[in-house]
Amino acid sequence: MALHDAIPHTDSSWFLGTELDVDALDFSLSSAIFEWAQPTPTVPYPGQSGGDYDFSGSIPAPAGDMESIPSRPQNAVQKKWFAFQTPYDDPKHTYTTEPVQGTLASGNVGADESYRAGLSRQLQPRTHDEALPSAEQLNLFAKLFFSRFHSLLPVIHAPTFRPTAENSLLFLSICSVGSLFVGSSHAVAQGTRIFERLNKAILASWETILSRSRPDALSMVQAAILGQTFAILSGRPRYLVLADVLHGTVMSWARESNKHSHVDLNSTQKPNFDTDLRGLEEQWQLWIEVEQRGRVEIALNIHDAELAGLLHHDPIRKHRFAQYPRLQSDALFMAPTATKWAAIYKQLLLDTTPAVSLDDPFCNAGVRSRFAAYSVLESIYADLIESRHSNTHRADDSRRISKLLIQWWQTHSVHLRDDEDPFGLPVLWHSIYMSLYVDIDLLEQAIGRCGDSRKVTASEEVRKWAASLDASKCLVHALLTQRYLERMRVSAEPAIHIPRALFSAALAWVCFNRIGHQKEIHLGAFEAPEIQLIGSKNALQEVQGQAFGDTAFADVNHLHRLVDLLHRVGRWAISKKFASVLCTALEEGTLFPGPLPWKVAKVH
Repeated sequence: MALHDAIPHTDSSWFLGTELDVDALDFSLSSAIFEWAQPTPTVPYPGQSGGDYDFSGSIPAPAGDMESIPSRPQNAVQKKWFAFQTPYDDPKHTYTTEPVQGTLASGNVGADESYRAGLSRQLQPRTHDEALPSAEQLNLFAKLFFSRFHSLLPVIHAPTFRPTAENSLLFLSICSVGSLFVGSSHAVAQGTRIFERLNKAILASWETILSRSRPDALSMVQAAILGQTFAILSGRPRYLVLADVLHGTVMSWARESNKHSHVDLNSTQKPNFDTDLRGLEEQWQLWIEVEQRGRVEIALNIHDAELAGLLHHDPIRKHRFAQYPRLQSDALFMAPTATKWAAIYKQLLLDTTPAVSLDDPFCNAGVRSRFAAYSVLESIYADLIESRHSNTHRADDSRRISKLLIQWWQTHSVHLRDDEDPFGLPVLWHSIYMSLYVDIDLLEQAIGRCGDSRKVTASEEVRKWAASLDASKCLVHALLTQRYLERMRVSAEPAIHIPRALFSAALAWVCFNRIGHQKEIHLGAFEAPEIQLIGSKNALQEVQGQAFGDTAFADVNHLHRLVDLLHRVGRWAISKKFASVLCTALEEGTLFPGPLPWKVAKVH
């Protein structure tokens, strides 16, 4: 069974249409909500929704110079940027200071009664009386999560998951993500409110949960990972920044949870199948725990690379291939019963698999799991990001990373068939090559992310890049990314990295065509080793539009096709945010001359 197939119907008593035990659900949710301590937040940036904030509890600030006030956005692109938080979106709000009735402003360390009262209000916990969605609605969200999203980040053992009082936070996190698939703005708003409350609940109770049972701690970490995913894909700058800030915290929770689990994530010990059903069930449950913990580590690797790529900073994790948890096959993970698990496991032991070379850097990650292959690819991306941020990135580093990518393709190409790949791994592979041939951070600066002065400086560097062979190689990968996604099934859900890959491809076109004023892709780009690996002739046909007899293919503006793709994969709001940034860049009057035709350079 493929991982992205429908969830098995065997023993699936709650998320495939039967009634939830409403009393049990209410009890589990009430138990989680009861201890939610929600400190009054600091005054939000104007432009954010202020409906839930009580400004009467603000603390009078000392008078003095306001040196830390951020500058106004210098252009429309900067204001639209997917990670840009500005206090100037709402002209009704401005930063003001109030004199303190005391001597703080005079340099003495002291506070008067009004200042103390403000502090007291600021620290006073608040609770929300807002009701959660109905049990029926939560049930719908959960069903949609498992049928539409679970295959994109399979960190939960779906066949055995049941909502309980102990895993109520995980259940709510599942519901928040599932709300995105209902198809209504009201459901998304409900899911967003669940996410916000859940985030506070986890932060308020993590110490207690970690000190309880192993399953409790694991379910909290899984809930946090799903919440981080929701934040990354939300398209809201403050959620994205929040996910980045909390990423290290979630890593620490996972580490602490594993410390008390007493399980070996890299154990090669095989189960004992010569036992009764009870013994088999116990082994299966232990195996499920080990596999879920390994998949949590894999998901953290994916988040680490994606956050580092989106926000252009060093990865936090050490992506050591030798320390990867060894995941088992996806079909084994989806086994619905202990007996079915044993049967699949025995069959896998009989199957002959290619011998893993000791020279293979990915040998510890295993070769049967597409999810592990996904994470290995993200770890290569993290390696590239770290190399660029070290300020010592040289040609040797590019060759080393390209070699890793080629080895990955040779090892995992069996996973790349469209009908069996929910992760869109070729898209991720091509996007890493795009980042190898150009610093995406530089391209973003060139369209105005950091303001007009940096835009001018970056544009000069981009013009030099656009005239290079590396630029043509980058565009070949951009085109192959585009063609792959244009053939993607309408019913397929885009993987987490798909919006970022499309955005990078479109950025490359903007900078090559509009800033660099280049019209031709050099044929020499198709001599790159990785293009030769996947078929240089086919790749050239893709670019020239001859593969499907489309003689007008070369006259189509690929940039706008990529923007259209971002809208089409707009299940994740960040896709539409990316499209908005690109459209704003193209519409700005200070941008570059209008579309230039492009073509593949002919060899005379």
